[in-house]
This record gives sequence, C-alpha cells and structure tokens, in this order.
Amino acid sequence: MKKIRENITQVEHKKILTFLNGDTTIRANTKQNLLVTFTLLYYTGVRVNELTQLKIKDLKEIIKTKELIIKTHKTKRERKLFFSKDAIKDIGKLFDYLLEDNESYIIRSKGNVSKSPHELTFINTVNKFIQKALNSNRYSSHSYRAGLITDMSKSINTKFISQYIGHSDIKTTMKYIKARDFDLKECIIR
Repeated sequence: MKKIRENITQVEHKKILTFLNGDTTIRANTKQNLLVTFTLLYYTGVRVNELTQLKIKDLKEIIKTKELIIKTHKTKRERKLFFSKDAIKDIGKLFDYLLEDNESYIIRSKGNVSKSPHELTFINTVNKFIQKALNSNRYSSHSYRAGLITDMSKSINTKFISQYIGHSDIKTTMKYIKARDFDLKECIIR
C-alpha cells in the first residue's frame, strides 16, 4: 500500500520553523543549515541536493536581481528561479552574506564554509527533522516542492509551472498537484 504524502503549506512551514527554533538539542551549524534549507525550500521548491550546491555568490545574486539560474542535478539543465519581496527579506536574514567569501557554501559541513555535507546524509537529516517537527512520516523535503506546485496550480498554467520547477514532461508536474483536505471539503455540495 502506497501511503499518502502530504504537502507542506505555509502552516506546516511555520510549525517546522517554530520547532527548529525551540529545539535546544541541535548543534548551531545543523540548526543554521536546516533554517536555510527550510526557507529556500519554501520559496523555491528546489531539491535538497540542488541547495547543497549553492554558495554565497548565489545568495548575493538573489538579493541583487531577485532571480537565480541554477543547473538541476537531476536533468543537468538550467532553470531560472524568481524571488518575491518576502522571499528576499527572509533570505537576507539568513546570513551576514556581505561579509562572507563568495565561494562559501550556504549549507555547510560541520561549519566548514568550503564544504557542503554529503547529499544523501543531509537529505536524510532534513526528512527526519521534518517528520519529527510535524509528528508524521507523511512529510519529506519533497513535500515542500509538492506544496509549492499545488499552490501555483490554483492560479498558474501547468505548462508554466513545469518550466519553473524544471520538469521536462508536464505529466510529472501533474503528479505533484494534490488536492488538500480543505480543498476537497470545499467541493462537497451535498
């Protein structure tokens, strides 16, 4: 039996950040990595392995131009991300990025700015934390991606979403769009 995967919406995102800020058992570097990860996942829907490759120069580009071109690991193609004013404000709070070296990673292995953590290990850490924070194994880092795609689908052409999210086939994008419980409840007519 395939279990239902839940999307991460703004409500779940805020719960995760609140849980993170209150967790005193996490080391400072891990807490910073998770804060950066959850913030960027929420605003972009990128994959965690794409985040681990970003550097301070990329943050500076986001702040300066409100956009960033990334090369996706999965398809090896470039795609352009766009950022809202709220995203820029929240991302700007993450680092004193002006003082840091352009080649420093934003997700850091044991605080070492010149190394990012092993992708699979970090994805596992992120997923375990999300599940702990939301007290459910129905969530993962990909739930951010699904949540963003679902939200976008309410007002944006699916072909545009597919291009933004980096899918070469629109059918892949369609698999991510899931009606949430409150969406389905609104459909009840009797």
